[in-house]
Amino acid sequence: AILGLHVEPSINIGSLGFKPGKYMASGDEIYIDIIGEGGHAAAPDKHADTVSIAAHLLVELQQIVSRLCPPSVPCVLSFGRVIADGATNVIPSKVSMEGTFRTFDEDWRRKAHQKIKDIAAGMASAFDVEIRVNIVGGYPVLLNDTSLTKKIALAAEDLVGKENVEKLAIRMSAEDFSYYSQKMPACFFRLGVRNEAKGITYPVHHPKFDADEEAVRYGALSLSYFAGLLLDN
Repeated sequence: AILGLHVEPSINIGSLGFKPGKYMASGDEIYIDIIGEGGHAAAPDKHADTVSIAAHLLVELQQIVSRLCPPSVPCVLSFGRVIADGATNVIPSKVSMEGTFRTFDEDWRRKAHQKIKDIAAGMASAFDVEIRVNIVGGYPVLLNDTSLTKKIALAAEDLVGKENVEKLAIRMSAEDFSYYSQKMPACFFRLGVRNEAKGITYPVHHPKFDADEEAVRYGALSLSYFAGLLLDN
């Protein structure tokens, strides 16, 4: 078996959080380029309007989540970067889009990748442009072994008290620990670092994120205690 932990600023210092089963999503990077003959914005009929096509593509791709994804499967397709380096009167010859696709089902993950490519290909044909799609496969779904995680959560009640053990919800964020969870029984849990009295309340990746350093003691204590439990068994 393998154990791992991650800081969690929504959980108070001295507390631990657990989620048996599927816990964190797969995470893939999506890179799309729309390429056509740019030109003057006053004459869109004379060339390809790559910006408008990119806007259509952004909306159309959301059908993958809202209409094609099985309702029981959590799924996110988000684009955080769009570059259309034209001008007020210039439509650029290339628009680039970058995003992420996340889900909890590996079969649907593969199908969705193909759907992204198919939709892009259809739009390229409809608007007579070239659309290049590059999907960089990232981390797989993180699967916490149910039996192991329940055992560790019970042990955590003895260690920090039942009132300090929290049940976690699934997360659409991804984690490289998931590779281990695909190979052996795994338990990836959360270490509370929140301390409102010290003003430590900001989420991870926030510019003001901080962690109560007392969490180091709880983290080391919990890992050694759980490892000892597994070795005894």
